[in-house]
Amino acid sequence: MKPDGTSQRSFGRRYFQLLLRCLPSTFRARYEAELLDVFADMRNELGGNPGRLRLFRFYVGTTVDVLRRRRLERTKMSHRSRRVERGDAGVTRWVKELAQDATYGIRSLTRTKGFTLVAVLSLAVGIGVNTGLFTFVHTTLQPVPGVTGADRVVEILGTSRGQEMEVWAYPDFQDVRGTELPIKALAGWKLRDGSLTTNQGGERVRVMYVSANYFQVLGVAPSRGRDFLPSDDVSPGQHPLAIMSHAMWQNRFGGETDIIGRTISLNRTPYTVIGVAPEEFTGHRPLQRGTDLWVPLMQDRWVAGENSMAEDRDSRWLRVLGRLSDNATVEDANAVLQTVFARLEQEYPETNEGSGARALPFGPVPAMGRAESMLGVYGLFVLLGVILLIICGNVTGMVLARSATREREISVRLALGSGRGRLARLLMVEALLLALIGGAVGVAFAYWGSQALMAIAPPTPSGPPPDVTPNGVILSYTLAMTLLATLAIGLIPAIRFSRPELVSSLKDDTGGGGRRVGRIHRLAVSAQTGVALILLILCVLSLRAVDAMGRRDLGFEPRNLLVARVDLSQAGTESLEDAREFISRLDQSLGSLPGAGSWAVSDGIPLDLVGNFTSVTRGDRADEAAGRVTVEFTRAGVGFFETVGVPILHGRGFERTDDASSDPVVVITQSLANRVWPGERAVGRRLRTSVSRDSIREHTVVGVVGNVASSRATEDWPHVFVALQQAFRPRIMIAVRGTTDALELVRPIQGAVIDADPSLPLPSVSTSESLVTRSTEGQRTTAQMAALFGALALLLSAIGVYGVVAFAVANRTREIGVRMALGATRENVLRKVLGDAVRLARPGLVVGGLLAVGAGFAMRSTLLGISPLDPISFGSVAGVLFFVVLVASLVPARRASGIDPLDALRCE
Repeated sequence: MKPDGTSQRSFGRRYFQLLLRCLPSTFRARYEAELLDVFADMRNELGGNPGRLRLFRFYVGTTVDVLRRRRLERTKMSHRSRRVERGDAGVTRWVKELAQDATYGIRSLTRTKGFTLVAVLSLAVGIGVNTGLFTFVHTTLQPVPGVTGADRVVEILGTSRGQEMEVWAYPDFQDVRGTELPIKALAGWKLRDGSLTTNQGGERVRVMYVSANYFQVLGVAPSRGRDFLPSDDVSPGQHPLAIMSHAMWQNRFGGETDIIGRTISLNRTPYTVIGVAPEEFTGHRPLQRGTDLWVPLMQDRWVAGENSMAEDRDSRWLRVLGRLSDNATVEDANAVLQTVFARLEQEYPETNEGSGARALPFGPVPAMGRAESMLGVYGLFVLLGVILLIICGNVTGMVLARSATREREISVRLALGSGRGRLARLLMVEALLLALIGGAVGVAFAYWGSQALMAIAPPTPSGPPPDVTPNGVILSYTLAMTLLATLAIGLIPAIRFSRPELVSSLKDDTGGGGRRVGRIHRLAVSAQTGVALILLILCVLSLRAVDAMGRRDLGFEPRNLLVARVDLSQAGTESLEDAREFISRLDQSLGSLPGAGSWAVSDGIPLDLVGNFTSVTRGDRADEAAGRVTVEFTRAGVGFFETVGVPILHGRGFERTDDASSDPVVVITQSLANRVWPGERAVGRRLRTSVSRDSIREHTVVGVVGNVASSRATEDWPHVFVALQQAFRPRIMIAVRGTTDALELVRPIQGAVIDADPSLPLPSVSTSESLVTRSTEGQRTTAQMAALFGALALLLSAIGVYGVVAFAVANRTREIGVRMALGATRENVLRKVLGDAVRLARPGLVVGGLLAVGAGFAMRSTLLGISPLDPISFGSVAGVLFFVVLVASLVPARRASGIDPLDALRCE
């Protein structure tokens, strides 16, 4: 070695040249300051030797100059490359790199099949349910088919003291129609069931009674024949004309070309067919059952007669449509309507005080309750959106846990020259692949689910079922959700892991106080656990309530009991005298049926979902408001209690002498007797009540029967039975007690009704047991929906717990290794990780339990026989949820307990 230090200089020059060649350009640019710090440490170690200091300064200066020159060259090359990338070569290279990233992403996802499967299925659930709901809403909210100029059509609701009503009084309709308005035309309509007499007997049809300008207001022209004329809707019952729907013309009349001018029998009245509606037009309410016939409004039986509703301002029954004049707006129409009804209020203060009208835009969803319906739809969208966000949060946690295991790979890529943007793009492409696959599977789930629901749904005669095939709008919505999911699950990992700590990552130092699970992610997982607890508790409460309802004493015997629903008004039978003739003929027909025991006529039976309510007071305390009791009442005929199976405890049932000419009588249940006359005999006492439009009358209690179930399974009202002959109504139920299998009597009962009156449509006959089942259908549906969302929330909670625990384990590898090196056993580590998972879910369980208590008390009215604090429901759900949390955290816990301390502590 020479005294001037030549050997050292040659060695130093070779060393720094080798160093500059080995270091990547991005590494040199980023860690120049660190190199200078290293040189400073070396200078301190050299001490005060002048020769060594001069040699060291030379090394430092040379290195810094080289670094600066290369940085300047790299900047110039960067500017030139940006200019090149603006051309086709840059786009081609970008596409090529993107394809490489996609190929690598596919291989990476294929290597981790478990992670990919769970992530794809999670995203498919979230995107699928949102796509299914959007498909339903998009299909439902299409413009009403067949209506032209729908933007000029309005629905006009009536108002009374600020409360909206869908119906008008006919005199108000006539007065407003005769006023000059910014509404070109007003049309009234009323939808009813009718009976069409054919060669096979009576057939139920859907009839809409409309004013003559109904089709003109909607911009619909008959495809055959003519429209109604103004003169066709002037005098009640004078113009029995009808326009037939295209579906009825094809299905019931075979599309016969001579249908115009044909006479049909509707409700025992001959009608002349003057037109056929267009094929696409099934009525202006597409969400409801389609209309079969349109007839003039003056043909409605409630319009003709002495008590005509066309002259009663206090009777509201008519619905109204309108078409705006040219250049008129809805606000203009509402301003004039307010003025008109203010005048009517002054002219008719007794009936029109506080009344008014309001015009609303026409659409497929009825104006009455449209805001509430759309609010419910938007609320469901928000709920499903939150579920999708929860799913994205869970998948993000899984991606973070997976990326933590790839931190060394990402660091090597960065050290070898990959830019941060390129690494972020690689991670985003993997997230995009997950979201695209999940979105495609979700669209398939949504389509198959919609097809399955339409397959099990009852058919409707309103036209073909809606087309749920994914179209451009639906696929665009799904693509938008997929891109949002990509950002949600890929952005945080891309930002977080595209800039790792290189030295620590290259040394494989993955644990020991590194990154921790985010607080927001912990809160999200805890919230999921609480939501799952609430939904599952509501589900179990509903199921137990349905089971309790099925086991309780109904107060009657539903086995072998058949019920036929008949509307005598469809055959023109309105009076009690005509009904007596029908019942007499029916008695003869049913009496000859083998297997038919007793039978009776009423307007309802227990658990029929009808529900007639009134109030009663003691006859000797009529002015005592505190003694008023709300009751449910049923009009019942002779033999009703024996047929239905309700035991008579005191007194008697109804007899044939209990008619309109005799003293009004009632039969009450034991619960009402105990409430009105506690400890006293109720038979022979007097009750004041009203069961019709008549004034309140006194009735004599002639019998007391056992308590019976109300019309709805979730209610428990005292009951009053009124003699049918003293409060007749044409809509009746025929209850038949069979001596054999009840289903064998369905056809004979239908035949007996038709024999008694051939003009009646074929009645629907159902078993009483089916009515009992249907009465709890709402509770079962609620339980099923709660179970569905609860299972979904439970699954999401399990995935979330798994993602958080797995991420925590991946970032605590060194800590766990140190613990095991210091003597911790696998059981200690396993217990520690499982304890962390339980602590993670504990806040959600506590808060969710408190909210579930409130929700249980809120739905207390539907939990007949079950306490809102049912310990079985709360205990079983908490146990299941606790078990799911443990199972979800078991896999990462076992992985943590299997860590080798030497591997965990190794670093370079």
